[in-house]
Amino acid sequence: MALMTPEQTIQRLMFGFIASQTLFVSHRLKLFDNLDEHGPSTCQEIAASTGLPSGSLERLLISAVCIGLLEKEGGCYRLNESLAPYLTLKGEKYQGGMFSHYSNASYPLFSYLEDAVRENRPQWNKISAAREVTCIYQDFVYAESAATREFLETMWASGYFDSLDLCEKFSFTGFTKLVDLGGATGSFCIAALQKNAGLTAVVMDLAPVESYAVQAFIENECQQRADFRVGDIFNDVLPDGDIYAIGYVLSDWPEERCRGLIRKAYKALPPGGLIVILEKFFNKDKTGPFLTGMLNLTMLLEMNGQHRSVDEYTEWLQSAGFSDMTAIYSTGEKHMLVGRKKYLGS
Repeated sequence: MALMTPEQTIQRLMFGFIASQTLFVSHRLKLFDNLDEHGPSTCQEIAASTGLPSGSLERLLISAVCIGLLEKEGGCYRLNESLAPYLTLKGEKYQGGMFSHYSNASYPLFSYLEDAVRENRPQWNKISAAREVTCIYQDFVYAESAATREFLETMWASGYFDSLDLCEKFSFTGFTKLVDLGGATGSFCIAALQKNAGLTAVVMDLAPVESYAVQAFIENECQQRADFRVGDIFNDVLPDGDIYAIGYVLSDWPEERCRGLIRKAYKALPPGGLIVILEKFFNKDKTGPFLTGMLNLTMLLEMNGQHRSVDEYTEWLQSAGFSDMTAIYSTGEKHMLVGRKKYLGS
């Protein structure tokens, strides 16, 4: 592919919002699933099967071709074969939950990016003016079922396959019970159970998550080894375990609250127990990766935290008393930092 000129680079950035809306709307209209089911089709054939006007549909299809979601040959549109696993419901790496959350929640918030930069705080109150938002999860994300489902689908889509990869690279053999703090539907603990036959697990999260997590346990055939504990990981007593996993939590909250949770986990662990931090990590000088940088800005609008480097998280663990830190990188975007509670006398 030829390098873009400076003008083309600016154009790509300037019209990036159109590209993202092309993705989101095509997903909502089920165009990807339609093409997956029927194969290469003309605009008229797609219009007939979806009930959409062919004139406006053609414009959307052309945009999808221009950004590489679709391909066109001989008057027929077809899915980009390399992207199909991520775009269709039947795809093994389906990302539709992420599309819904970023389209319905994050996208409106970015209208207030300038305000967020000036005020240095989340902007939920701008799109939820009917109430003061004091806790993002309880007051907005979990306030109604559609938002809850979209958020939890996003968490699963952004975590499960990377978790499988990480659990291939790091064994929890010899440990008996993993406690997944703020684990949502358990993408990490389910992957750990699938890769470690002697392990059991508990997901601890807020009440609105429970039914979704239990369903995930059943769908992945690990309901006999996994349990759900309703609770606030910051304020309630933690379940007993010899591994505590904290995934996509530390990037949500202010530093001192996160350090407090790490200290709490250290106190609850037995000697030799493990803490597992699962996050997208910045490189040392915070020039990338791309997705970590984009989501770090999203955290400004949505939460009260930020993404950090391995060195920063290592210092947090060391200050709490952990040692023997090991960073494990997946082939995706979710990575793992493991620390061990010191044995008595060590």
